Amino acid sequence: MNCELYELEMYAWRHGCEVSDFKQLFEHLAACPACARRFAQLSELDQAARQTFREVPEAPTLERRILSGLAHERLQAPRPQPPWKRWALFPIAAMLLLTLWLGVMPYAREAQLGRQITTLLSHPPAAGINSTDQSQLMAWSAITLHGFTGLPPELRKVTFRSASALEVGHHQAVLLGMKNEQRASLLIVDGVLTHDSALRSFHGNEGSNSRWSDGRKTYVLLFKGDEQEMRAYMQQMGITA
Repeated sequence: MNCELYELEMYAWRHGCEVSDFKQLFEHLAACPACARRFAQLSELDQAARQTFREVPEAPTLERRILSGLAHERLQAPRPQPPWKRWALFPIAAMLLLTLWLGVMPYAREAQLGRQITTLLSHPPAAGINSTDQSQLMAWSAITLHGFTGLPPELRKVTFRSASALEVGHHQAVLLGMKNEQRASLLIVDGVLTHDSALRSFHGNEGSNSRWSDGRKTYVLLFKGDEQEMRAYMQQMGITA
């Protein structure tokens, strides 16, 4: 079970949030004691902080003392910097925020992809087309996937029996059911949703998956079995990154 996928969700949860928006998080917490303990610790810290603020006594003269202190600070403070100096700091702050955002985004996309993979393993969509004609399935997939010209070399030995169109992380995607293995399917996403180009895998209660990207699209092999079975199937079919 990949607990890292739910760590961002734990930090995002706050008292008063809609429980339905965090359904998968609470389902994971019910099945993972380690994450449940971590979530309990974070909740206790959040509760303690809110309780501390509630216990601060109200003082009738507090506002007057604060305003008097601010007036004194203004008298003692140095002359303000010219406006152009303050504006000069904005590009630096913007660059720092952009750097932080770019550093977090790949992991956020990876976490979102992991949640949707879990859903697909347990509740796959209905097939949009059933066919053993591989050229027909590839042509059907090309309608959904922009610039799709066929499978990459590591998937050339794989054949399919069905295809479904869906959306993953605000990107168009196709789910292809494997012809020779009912437990396996291939997800192709029209976008890069994994920050690692190498083959990766993990397994949970619902099954296993391996994911990689060619820099334009994301490929995910979904398998309703443990990781050892999935790797044996990949070796048999010559699926490598």
